[in-house]
Formats: sequence, structure tokens, C-alpha cells
Amino acid sequence: MQVKNLKGRHSALEVKDILYQAISGYQEQKILSDIVHGESPTTISTIYFHCIPELDRFTGDRLEIRISFAEGLIHYMLTTALIPSQRKTMLQSVDIDIVVPDAKTLVSSPQDAIIISFPKTNELNVIREYVYDLKKIQPNSDNIWVVLDKQMSVDAKVYTLDKDHFTFSNIINDLISFSSNKTQSKLKIFKI
Repeated sequence: MQVKNLKGRHSALEVKDILYQAISGYQEQKILSDIVHGESPTTISTIYFHCIPELDRFTGDRLEIRISFAEGLIHYMLTTALIPSQRKTMLQSVDIDIVVPDAKTLVSSPQDAIIISFPKTNELNVIREYVYDLKKIQPNSDNIWVVLDKQMSVDAKVYTLDKDHFTFSNIINDLISFSSNKTQSKLKIFKI
């Protein structure tokens, strides 16, 4: 596959193309089966690390490209797993990348909602400030999940993309586990 390079930068469309080619190669039915059988970490790891060489050919901010790819992969996995989510929303002037199941639940019952954030920076102070803002709308730190390039000490649950400590692969299983512990929650996973 040839990767286009527009004026030395990547575009979101090109990152998405790489993602969907990898998904197609992995086969959607296998992804679905992996999710149902609790094997989504294998799917996420395989797709992510298969695409890294392609993504690394882009010039520009490598961290931003990898985080953007991870975000796209999670959007796809949430949809495939039929996990209700709301993307790219704002609440009390705070930008939210993903809220599971939705902003309405986050407001009315924060203990039943997860915020997933994809900060496209490694600046610890910027990330901490953003998590501080998220805590204004989600007071439970365990329900704020942040996807970072490497482990950092922030007041939230951290999923890392670091090859030696790739915790990001567990995010879908953790969401399913979270939802199964909510007896009356609107957050339900449908087994297919």
C-alpha cells in the first residue's frame, strides 16, 4: 500500500484509510468474534502494531498521528461491540472525546459513565490541567480514562500505547467489565 503525503503532513483521511485497510485485512467477523469471546486485546494489539510502520512514514508529530489512530480504532471497536457512546461533545465548556454511554448519563449519573480522552500531547502539565477540567463533570477519577503515549502520573486511569507496556489493548474489555457491573445502567453490551 502506498501512503500519500500531503505537503509533509498526514491527513485524518489517510490515517483512517490505513485503519480501515487493516480492519479489512483482519476481517470484521473475526473482530466481532474476538470481542464476544473477550479477546479484543488481541485484535487491538494486532491492528495497532500492524499499522505503526505505515503511520510512522508520515512526517509531522508522530505522537499526534498514533493517538489519532488509536482514537479511530476505539471508535470502530465501540461501534462493532455495540457499546453506546457519544463522540466529540462539550459539557460545561469542556471538550470530551468520547463519553460512554452518553453526556446525559454523565450529567445525571456520573458513576455510570466513562469519559475516554485522547490528549495529543506528552506535556504532563497540559494533560493534568485537562484531567482537572474533566473532573468538574466526572468527579470519579476511575471513570476518566486517558490514552497516552507512555505512562504518566495523572489523576485518571491511563492506557498507554508504549510497545513495552501496551495497556491500551485492554480498553474494550474494561468497558465491557465496567458495564456488566452496572445492574441498572443504560450501558449494556449486546452479545452478538
